[in-house]
Amino acid sequence: MSNRKAFEGIREATQFKAAGDEPLTAKLDLKVTQSVKDQLKAIPGWQNKVRSALLELIKNYSQDEPSN
Repeated sequence: MSNRKAFEGIREATQFKAAGDEPLTAKLDLKVTQSVKDQLKAIPGWQNKVRSALLELIKNYSQDEPSN
């Protein structure tokens, strides 16, 4: 059996922190070519840049949607 007390507080310390109030706990998987993955990972801070690009895509998409 594992010692549960040994891991108390570690989860909070290892969670990724978002710029806003909402923690980064959800995971999204996306299939890309190996060359795209390699090029993306070569960009410093690529994770935050991808998050920003996704938010921009969502913002632009919701602006393009016709209102019902």
